[in-house]
Amino acid sequence: MNYINSKLLRNIYLWVWVRPSQLVQLVRHPEFYTSPTYYPEYPERLRSHVSQFFNQVGEILRFGRINTLYFLCGYDVKTRKEQKEYVHYNTFMYRRVELNLMHKDSSACILRDKMLFAIFLEGLGLKGPNIRYYYDNGQLFRFADKSVADEASFLHDNRVLFCKPLDGQCGKGIFVLEVKDGRLFIGDEELTFEQLRERMAGRYILQDFVKQHPAMAHLHPQSINTIRLLTVRSLKDNEIHFMPSILRIGTGASVVDNTTQGGLAIGIHLDNGYLKHYGFFKPRFGTKVESHPDSHVKFDEFQIPFFEEAKQQAKLIHSMLPDIHSIGWDIAIGEDGPLFIEGNDNWEITGPQTCNGGFRKYFTEYFFK
Repeated sequence: MNYINSKLLRNIYLWVWVRPSQLVQLVRHPEFYTSPTYYPEYPERLRSHVSQFFNQVGEILRFGRINTLYFLCGYDVKTRKEQKEYVHYNTFMYRRVELNLMHKDSSACILRDKMLFAIFLEGLGLKGPNIRYYYDNGQLFRFADKSVADEASFLHDNRVLFCKPLDGQCGKGIFVLEVKDGRLFIGDEELTFEQLRERMAGRYILQDFVKQHPAMAHLHPQSINTIRLLTVRSLKDNEIHFMPSILRIGTGASVVDNTTQGGLAIGIHLDNGYLKHYGFFKPRFGTKVESHPDSHVKFDEFQIPFFEEAKQQAKLIHSMLPDIHSIGWDIAIGEDGPLFIEGNDNWEITGPQTCNGGFRKYFTEYFFK
């Protein structure tokens, strides 16, 4: 009865508030139906803006939300039948949450806390970025010997540190800090220790800067370029499988590879680690390209080093988290193998579907019995 009541209340909320507010958003933001196409090679199939508008209205009525993948996935040139090969974000999100958080004592907490995840990896004998310091609301702890670090010792520990909020997402709050002869720098800006404290509100981890494999650095040396590898525990056979995945690469002066910060996403051939033909920007940053705009590396000629090792290690880690159904792994490639940056139980479908085509068959196969 409680389930029936909660479902009824959710449907009332969707129809009375969410759908009307999404329709208002659609009218107020024409970019949801007038943005540039990612597929100019099909001019004869391109829908008019009026048709795109009503297509988005249909998405709101059916799923309760504007389809933010509309242009990325080429809905503006695809038939209704082709569009059905894709999974709407709302449909995917509700099912992912339902499966990953179905247990009261979910081990998702290991994935969501970057320090816990580092300890977990160490226990399995696998590698991630080396955590130098843990910062908790004003106090620095030296991770190696689990001791409190004072200001003087920190300021004379000359190194470059990658600073990340403990529970951050999408590259937000990340910055690179250089400690040099008692002085602190973020880029060309010098700051005091007190200013650093103010910047790191909450909890942070300060990692040694990852030295990535020369091939990965060649793509874009300013950023750590990472694989988003998807693993899923099938509800039919309880075996762990791989789903179509992507490589993310930074652009310009950005030190992060997130597409929300202007990075590129490229599909990966899972059998051999070669990249697919096109790299995709999020809509406000561009459309698609065949080679990197800065390094000019052609994507479909590039093979990710140590890719098979990354797959097998991801499968091993997932096997140790039996209550988590699906995980999006962020993996860098170091000089001598994979480095697991983090695992995400709340991974999203935008990049993988954009770069690899619709996920309907994988969603049907692995997310239902």
